[in-house]
Amino acid sequence: MTGIINLISEYSSKLNILPIIVVMNIIITILIHFLTKKKITKYLPSFAMLIAAIVIFVYALSIFTTSEGLNLSWIAVFLASAGLVGIFVSLIIDLIKSINKNSNVMVKNENTVKKQSKRKSNPNRVAKKNRKVKERNTDESKFFTKKIDTKNINNKVAAHKINKENYELKNNKVDK
Repeated sequence: MTGIINLISEYSSKLNILPIIVVMNIIITILIHFLTKKKITKYLPSFAMLIAAIVIFVYALSIFTTSEGLNLSWIAVFLASAGLVGIFVSLIIDLIKSINKNSNVMVKNENTVKKQSKRKSNPNRVAKKNRKVKERNTDESKFFTKKIDTKNINNKVAAHKINKENYELKNNKVDK
């Protein structure tokens, strides 16, 4: 634990630079958001920092064992973290903007519904559901059944097929 505290106290001057870079990137992102109407432009400073961090880090890896390589890797880490913070700030700005846009649309819709409900309703303008009229089956059953007699349980229900001749005679009598 004391080793970590000693390292922080030794490199505190380098660590003080990180919050300054991050705050500057956030301010630049917010200013670009308000000054331009394009969505992508607010991401450009953060992407530029990330690309610079990658280039510096690749160069620092080639000379990593020297003191200059270590300093360049620190700079690459600082730029990369500031770039990521800037990208997240841009995403949060886009999120807030889309939420405000959706809530404004919802408020406008609620206002129009309230205005419509205040109007006097006209019974001629009532929306009616179109229902299809079901055609009843005009064909009579080909089977004849009897009702169950509840007094006598031993009666069996029997279905008999109607002869075609008797069926036609019954239908003709009904039609007349």
